[in-house]
Amino acid sequence: MLMTGQPYSLILFIGFICLVATTLVAALGVPGGAIMAALPVMSSVLGFFPEIQALIISLYIAMDSFGTACNVMGDRALTVIIDKLTK
Repeated sequence: MLMTGQPYSLILFIGFICLVATTLVAALGVPGGAIMAALPVMSSVLGFFPEIQALIISLYIAMDSFGTACNVMGDRALTVIIDKLTK
């Protein structure tokens, strides 16, 4: 929003976070589904242009596999810890 000179406020971001959180509940198991579910909200609430949306998609796809790997490793670590504690 800073790059395009769009106005922003705390109320705008709070509303955006609430809408995206509600939208992303349905996109949990779909690879790349989170960004696709969030695009309409970004467009309507934040006023992002198609060019900005394309940049966001590119960045998200590039980092999504790292986030998934961290999530899987964290789940595995927690499983090992709980397994050790319960034996």
